[in-house]
Amino acid sequence: MSYRYLDHGADIGLEVKSGSLEGLFSEAGKSIFSLMVDIEEIQAKESLELELIESNLENLIYEWLSELLSLSNLRGQVYREFSKLDINESNSGYGLEAVARGENIDPEKHELGTEVKAVTYQGLEINQAEDGWRCRFVVDV
Repeated sequence: MSYRYLDHGADIGLEVKSGSLEGLFSEAGKSIFSLMVDIEEIQAKESLELELIESNLENLIYEWLSELLSLSNLRGQVYREFSKLDINESNSGYGLEAVARGENIDPEKHELGTEVKAVTYQGLEINQAEDGWRCRFVVDV
């Protein structure tokens, strides 16, 4: 596992690490859905394509996670795989293209965990170090 949970009062703080920026975004998505259900029980039956453009990496990861949560709620689905994930930098900021794979929530199959209501900007940071990328963020539960 390349993410861990941090104590943060009524909310939950998360720290995600990866050797690549795309891996960081993938692990951040997994960390959210791992709070909600046992991610190992999710099958990659359904696909969802996402495209986002934001001015900086912090806004991009915030929108990425917020969009995943919104679509999860709207579709009644949970996701475990994030493939074809591509992040590009341009003059106007950063663009992201990805495919999220998962399935419909089935209470008989998925043991429900913590309900994640929203991602917050509180404590949100992304840093690149010699050994890869690190991100910290807080979710409202």
